[in-house]
Amino acid sequence: MRIGSSLLLLCSITAAPLLVQSQQPAKTVTISGQVVDGADAPIPSAEIGLTLDGTQPVFARADNEGKFSFTDVRLGQGKLVVRRMGYRARTVPLDLYKAAAGTPLKIDLESLADELDTVNIEGQRGRMEEFYFHKQTSNFGYFIDLPEIKKKNPRYVSELFRDIPGARLQVSRRIGNTITLRGCQPRIWVDGVKTQDTELDELANVDEVAAIEVYPSWAGTPPQYMDRETRACGTIIVWSRRQ
Repeated sequence: MRIGSSLLLLCSITAAPLLVQSQQPAKTVTISGQVVDGADAPIPSAEIGLTLDGTQPVFARADNEGKFSFTDVRLGQGKLVVRRMGYRARTVPLDLYKAAAGTPLKIDLESLADELDTVNIEGQRGRMEEFYFHKQTSNFGYFIDLPEIKKKNPRYVSELFRDIPGARLQVSRRIGNTITLRGCQPRIWVDGVKTQDTELDELANVDEVAAIEVYPSWAGTPPQYMDRETRACGTIIVWSRRQ
């Protein structure tokens, strides 16, 4: 009996420090920074997604000065994904030990408007008049306007394509989903700017999009948006809510 009592007492003493240790809160830090363009000018309203290993992403929106912050972030491996319509999305690996030292981040985004051809569009009203003209006169395109976007309320813009014939979505290794039309990557235009080598979910957040036109092939594609490089892959035209 004495031996049994001694063993029970020893186990209780050994387990006590472990219990105290498990009750200690994990160390957390605040991550703050600013989103800027190539000229170091602030980019307002960018979406910043924070992902730590083994957790779901959380999101913040940059203010008018491009500044953002995340509080109570556990130390560990992670990354930031930064998006803003009209700019190339960027993924930034996190050094949370620098963040713990209070070092703010500065994240610069590359503008897509400088890359390729631009279609001349006259003013906000003229832009949306073009969308509704295409919607009324086209027999080949698929059209998604703002009321439908709000009704479906998707997490990613790509999710609006689930009802488009010939469209296929696959989970992206970077953000959201990739889209193919008829088995290949379509050309994407944003406010008259032709983009290259990028995915729709990397270009736009749902709350930035006013309307979308989808043409699975050259048939019905407005002439100014035809592209011989992707003639077999279709065209996606995105209209932003930009004022």
